[in-house]
Amino acid sequence: MTEWNALTTSIGIILIAVVLVIMMLSVKKLMRRAENLLGQLEEDSTRLTQEASQVLKQASVSLELIQRQLEAVEAIAASITDAASAVAKTADAVHAVGKKASITAIEHLERARLDNERQIGEMFRWVDAGMTLWHSWNKYTSKSGEGQAK
Repeated sequence: MTEWNALTTSIGIILIAVVLVIMMLSVKKLMRRAENLLGQLEEDSTRLTQEASQVLKQASVSLELIQRQLEAVEAIAASITDAASAVAKTADAVHAVGKKASITAIEHLERARLDNERQIGEMFRWVDAGMTLWHSWNKYTSKSGEGQAK
């Protein structure tokens, strides 16, 4: 019976050894797969890093271009603001000159009207004097003519 015990123990140890060898082979196979996957992950990471680096470079170039364009737009906006300010000042000056010109024109017209009234009044006085003289002359000559005819 001891022989049977020794035999069963030996078979058990051999079975355990076989199971352990099979497990070790499976773990080794699993480790190779993990190494292959890690290698692929490393390659993919390297490619992604390179692509990300290129994208970042392109983004940097684009941002620099946008920055330059924004600076140009700021300069244009400042120029437009200056031009608008100059136009507003010019419009104010034109308005002031126009207002002064209008006032001057009104004053000139008023003086001209007063001069015309004075000249027309004087002309009417001369016409009135002439008419009075003519009427008087007509009256005098009519009376004289009546006296001679009688």
